[in-house]
Amino acid sequence: MEAILSSASDPSDLLNISDSKIPYHFDQIFTAKGFGAKRLAKNRLKLMKAIDPHVQTLLSDGEKVQFVSWGAEYSFVEQFFMGLWAHLINRRALVFTDRRILMIQINSRRKVLDLKTQLRFPAIDKFATKTFGYIGLVMRNGSRLNLTGIPRKDRKSIKEFVSKKIAATRADPPGLGVENLCPKCGNKVLSFPDRCHQCGQAFKSANKAGWLSLAFPGLGDLYLGHRGLGTLEILGAMLAWGTVALPFAWATFSEGGPWIVSAGVASGICVFLHGTDCWITRRVGFKGIYPER
Repeated sequence: MEAILSSASDPSDLLNISDSKIPYHFDQIFTAKGFGAKRLAKNRLKLMKAIDPHVQTLLSDGEKVQFVSWGAEYSFVEQFFMGLWAHLINRRALVFTDRRILMIQINSRRKVLDLKTQLRFPAIDKFATKTFGYIGLVMRNGSRLNLTGIPRKDRKSIKEFVSKKIAATRADPPGLGVENLCPKCGNKVLSFPDRCHQCGQAFKSANKAGWLSLAFPGLGDLYLGHRGLGTLEILGAMLAWGTVALPFAWATFSEGGPWIVSAGVASGICVFLHGTDCWITRRVGFKGIYPER
């Protein structure tokens, strides 16, 4: 399978392939027509080449991929506190099979990162009304999944495909919503254990990430593997302490002012800077399973 994808220079090379052993329905994956469809298909092929080894690990026996796209999980809270970094961390390859939606974390260059999750169709209750290019899914357990950044031509196809799956699986037992997968073996992981019970892969702790960021902003993100974000937060915290808290404390001390004023400024920085970063880092840590290296 990997050789077939890697050797294809154009999506049209795959349309006439009909092998029951191949887990991709190429004739359904490359169906977009109209303006920009050719470029979209080429980008889709590049993504498929990048994620195929991981998809092969995640697929069950007989499971078929019927559509592939990309986007980002959207959270207003993360977008508010993290800005562009929230979009970069939440980028996902979206793999729609005949049984579920696989979401694989990728970066801007389509490199596969740590987080892998799944959403089975019986867990979805309906589409939420969204504008500005969002796709909102309401789960039967009341939770929601918002996706943004999906190519415009794909959004209609995704809604039609998922709507049919929701109707077909309405009588099935509801799932648990978005479920975490082991980044090494692809086994479903319940809650947030120390390691995978299937392959023994050790996992990082979201709580530890939070405590590290409370000690000093950015450390928790470095621990989770978000090097760019962690470095930026460390520099920002150093700037806040070096230009506000410490100079103010020194000026107050040298002028014989009350120490409680300096303590108040330091406490304010700890609460609003360290505390906020602790909370948001812990939240990001619970978005999926991060493997220990």
